[in-house]
Amino acid sequence: MTVSRTIVTQRQNRARLSLQALEARDVPAATVLDLTTAGATATANGAILQQSGTVSTTDFHTFLRLNHSGTEEGYNTDARPFQLDQRGDLTVTHSLLLTDVPKVTIGTTEYRQFVLDVNEGARRQRITLDELRIYLAETGNLTGYNSRTKTLAGSTAVFDLDGAGNVSVKLNAALNNGALGVGDAVVLIPSSLFGNSTYLYLYSKLGGRVDANGGAESWGVLPVSTVGTASISGVVYAEINGVLGFDDVNFPPDQPVSGVTVQLERFNGTGWDLIGTQSSGFYSFTGLSAGTYRLTKLNDFPPTDAYDGLNFVGSAGGHDTNPFTQIDTGWSPIDLIDQIVITDGLVATGYNFELIPISGGG
Repeated sequence: MTVSRTIVTQRQNRARLSLQALEARDVPAATVLDLTTAGATATANGAILQQSGTVSTTDFHTFLRLNHSGTEEGYNTDARPFQLDQRGDLTVTHSLLLTDVPKVTIGTTEYRQFVLDVNEGARRQRITLDELRIYLAETGNLTGYNSRTKTLAGSTAVFDLDGAGNVSVKLNAALNNGALGVGDAVVLIPSSLFGNSTYLYLYSKLGGRVDANGGAESWGVLPVSTVGTASISGVVYAEINGVLGFDDVNFPPDQPVSGVTVQLERFNGTGWDLIGTQSSGFYSFTGLSAGTYRLTKLNDFPPTDAYDGLNFVGSAGGHDTNPFTQIDTGWSPIDLIDQIVITDGLVATGYNFELIPISGGG
């Protein structure tokens, strides 16, 4: 009996075990932006994100390459060895001058443009971009990214994709398979954030929500448009003498028509930048850099005075949207010559737009 009483006492004195409720540590739910269909567009914290059309490999200048299974992260720098999942030599992962990042104007807002190319396996071609930050500095060899403070070499990001809430961007590598070029997403970030610093650093993390399972992902920029030595010229004219094309030699001569606006635009990789307009009859756009251009004749001439006539593709070639109609009874919705490829120093002539006077003319 004494022994039994002792055992009972020992059992009563034992500490009782219990489960302690733990504080929830769930990752905040992300807003998922879907760029997995052609032409898809989304916005986040002032940035515009677009599914990208194919970009020529000669125009895609890589400055950061990442490669790792699952999640992959890193930033561009000249510093070696790499801290994270960066890959490649100085031709593909390197410092980036702010002046080498092109500007794109949409509406009244100017943006800096970045292009992302993803390269996933044939069976699973989706991946997410989960973090994107921009840092500025006066040197090109910074290192030391801190994932806890989200700083680079102690510097705070001037742009954070998650700055207005946690965001993931879903991408689809199958849309651009690399056969004709690269590029899967364009990111446009307001220029007002960048100031006048010398170097720009882009940190990104991919595969957090939909993991990386294939080849390397690459960030790049397109060429910066600079003033060049090429030109495009032509004339908006009234067809008077019946000779095909602009003819001011035979009598009566064809006459230039002022007051009709001709607009020139240059392709920037995803859309068109306005170069200028002229409305003097004879027109000439000079100081053009190499690139792809298009001309539009705006139909602001009184349609009671003339019909639309032919458009004439000039010496640098191109595509005419209205090639078969000599006289339109009224005005075409748009008169456009596009796919005009200009090389450095090229003088492109003969881009003429014909009008047929209602009273008289050949």
